[in-house]
Amino acid sequence: MKIIVGLGNPGKTYINNRHNVGFMVVDKIAQRENLKFKKSFRVKAMITKAVSGKEEILLAKPTTFMNNSGLAAKLLLSVYSLSKENFLVIYDDMDLPLGRVRFARRGSSAGHKGMASIISALGSEDIPRLRIGISKPLEGEATDYVLSDFTLEQLPVVEKVVEEAAQGCWEWANFGIEFVMQKYNVRKRGENG
Repeated sequence: MKIIVGLGNPGKTYINNRHNVGFMVVDKIAQRENLKFKKSFRVKAMITKAVSGKEEILLAKPTTFMNNSGLAAKLLLSVYSLSKENFLVIYDDMDLPLGRVRFARRGSSAGHKGMASIISALGSEDIPRLRIGISKPLEGEATDYVLSDFTLEQLPVVEKVVEEAAQGCWEWANFGIEFVMQKYNVRKRGENG
């Protein structure tokens, strides 16, 4: 079994926030597979199961709010008796340009509070992840920026990157982190960052 966890904040208030791009990706996977999420109090997340090839995949959206995502992550790994190698975390990254995806085997939180919570709860930075670029704010506070919605101009790029990320997560479940790193971490011609 593999677990794909999209980070975000629960509730309609946050649904289109930049900080919720992780939720958007797991929602896209669930939509493609015709799956419905159900609330699990046991793992403090909305969950649903899918099958891809021979691999069973659990999709999860923590209900703990972003800054306490580590609680749900720890429960998910414990309840399903899985190692961190079978666990992928998806979250927003202001240090990547809008529309870029970056898979990694490990790393620091780089200031992302949801990922910092997971690293703290699991006691390790060796956690596979997918960072999705949301770009930096032109001005103002980072908190206000991540908790605001994507602009109308950004939505076509967001829809495309969510689709790409959903496909990448599916491929991660079947082929592993090295495969998706080589396939998706390549800069497109003319891109910066």
